[in-house]
Amino acid sequence: MQFKYNVSTQEGQVKSGFLEAPNREEAAKTLREKNFFILSVTEKRKSFDLKNLEYEFGRIKTIDKVIFVKHLSVMIKAGLPLLDALTVIRDQTSSAKMKGTMDSIVRDINRGQSFAQSLSRFSRVFSPLFVNMIRVGEASGTLDQNLEYLASELEKEYELKKKVKGAMLYPIIVLTATFLLGAALSIFILPKLVKLFTNLKIELPFITRVFLAVADFFAHYGVYVFLGVIGLAIGLRFISKTKKAKPFFHHLYLGAPFFHKLAQNVNLARFSRILGILLKSGLPIAESLEITSQTIDNVIYQKILRYSLDEIKKGSSLAKALAGEEKHFPKIVSRMINVGERTGKLDETLIYLAKFYEEEVDDATKNLATVIEPVLLIFIGVILGGLAIAIITPIYQISGSLRR
Repeated sequence: MQFKYNVSTQEGQVKSGFLEAPNREEAAKTLREKNFFILSVTEKRKSFDLKNLEYEFGRIKTIDKVIFVKHLSVMIKAGLPLLDALTVIRDQTSSAKMKGTMDSIVRDINRGQSFAQSLSRFSRVFSPLFVNMIRVGEASGTLDQNLEYLASELEKEYELKKKVKGAMLYPIIVLTATFLLGAALSIFILPKLVKLFTNLKIELPFITRVFLAVADFFAHYGVYVFLGVIGLAIGLRFISKTKKAKPFFHHLYLGAPFFHKLAQNVNLARFSRILGILLKSGLPIAESLEITSQTIDNVIYQKILRYSLDEIKKGSSLAKALAGEEKHFPKIVSRMINVGERTGKLDETLIYLAKFYEEEVDDATKNLATVIEPVLLIFIGVILGGLAIAIITPIYQISGSLRR
């Protein structure tokens, strides 16, 4: 945010100008640190332009964060000071939102804040995993190494999201194309044929009358149906993110036919990788588990991990805490974790489990199209076959009557 200020120097000279700060209090604090007497500090109103719009309403993509962490890791490893590295990345980024965020981070570090403290102010951008990995790296002097771990985790997360979205793309495209083709035939072809059938005084078959009724409905109310579907999709997306509705929708994802195994494997892959990387970075098991529960998306898994954390604080092991949650954590997970705890190599075991479940997700996304394809073909066959029968049957009746 930009603030306009009027200040007085110790010599009594009045100065004015503009200052970047996250809020009015921070702007005033910065001015006081420069030994100015504050006369006024007001937020500058932004004129409407596309860059401002992108900064206010844009979001930082996962790929932008991956590039940020990888570049920072390389620069720190090469011996460049943190502040210089962040300044270079800020100047090179093309995202207005990322540039604005980096401006604030550079400013905070210039004022003496730690890198982790600055990142924690942007909780909607940087997850607890991100902030704590940086915090541990700064405290232990292994920032470059922790940045590498973090880059690896963000890359895996990005690939995982891409695979899941890719798996959903095929059925969505096929169903949309089928709907558009069916709508085009019903609205533009069938009504023209009806005029011909009516003039020839032929009684239309039941299936033709059904399709004509549907076509007539969409011709009159299609726009409202289209807007209603979009509104419903947006409404469901908004509701699914509310605190009260989240458990219902997350239970739905984990119980949905065809997708429940994929949803479970995605959550297990994320759990294993996040917890494994946190342990590898040097955090104790309790703190690592707490951060993992805050970072993982699914509220059912969050609840299980919080319960496991309570059990660990009471003296139990993670394997024992997860053993009673076989529905969401299969036996192989608790057994492998038990081996990791006994051998003192829990971080390596969890990263192995993460790779295993990431491969399972990869296989599932590749096979999903094969599983869904027959269902889609039957659906398409019913719709287009019905349309063909609705059009061809009256034509046969006409040719039959002409022969007589």
